[in-house]
Amino acid sequence: MLPVLLRLGPFTLYTYTLLIDLGIAAGLGWLYLRAPAERGKSARWLDAGLAATVGGFVGARLLYAFVNNGYYFGHLGEIFRIWDGGLAWPGAALGGLAGLWFYGLNAREPIAPILDALALPVALLGLLSWGGCLAGGCAYGREVTPGQLPAWMIVNAPDLYGLVVPRFPTQVIGIMWGVIALGMVWAMRARRWPAGARGVYALSLVALGAFFLGFTRGDPMPLVGGFRLDVIGSALTLVAASVAWGWLVSRPPRTDAPWRVSTPDSNANP
Repeated sequence: MLPVLLRLGPFTLYTYTLLIDLGIAAGLGWLYLRAPAERGKSARWLDAGLAATVGGFVGARLLYAFVNNGYYFGHLGEIFRIWDGGLAWPGAALGGLAGLWFYGLNAREPIAPILDALALPVALLGLLSWGGCLAGGCAYGREVTPGQLPAWMIVNAPDLYGLVVPRFPTQVIGIMWGVIALGMVWAMRARRWPAGARGVYALSLVALGAFFLGFTRGDPMPLVGGFRLDVIGSALTLVAASVAWGWLVSRPPRTDAPWRVSTPDSNANP
């Protein structure tokens, strides 16, 4: 475990933060390079990626604060102290999509091709987030008793308080699933799916891993109906992304124009 990479006076560089920042930077660079060869297109796609990034951070933090409202409703000033840690990934997905949609609406830029270009970065961020949790000790697995699991399926990992005990290897399996999901997204790169389908496909894979691994986590989380809130959030994201993907790939091919944000100009007669 390596939660902290560097301390320099008041500055602390956390491994989780570095990995997520690297994933975001790679995603923005990928968007810039994947933009169509039209004048100003690379800059507009980069702006769209920045809007999705800001929306993702805001959504992730707001959902985390809501889930932990017992503390944050009494400390409202700390809600946007993102550097203190505390993000909820379903909120990041929803906020990122909202940021992308608002950008497309205001800039009159088709968002589906951008969403497709974000498929690999989304899968990469899913992988890096599990790597960051392994290094930082978040999203750790449940404690297991001797003989409950085979020895090769047990890791000695700390909880939030630094207590190291045998646990289910939630973070390690999350990393493994992240690699598989990244490979599956890459393998689908040549599929002639309708615009937007590849992006929601990547999101559904990330949600699938988070959903199943949520049942193995041992970190504290409020329950609703006996289920962890992160499991419920992952399930809702998985269902929404899967339904969107199914709807998109079942639509007949369009020959007039790609799916885009609806604007008065785009619907007007020539």
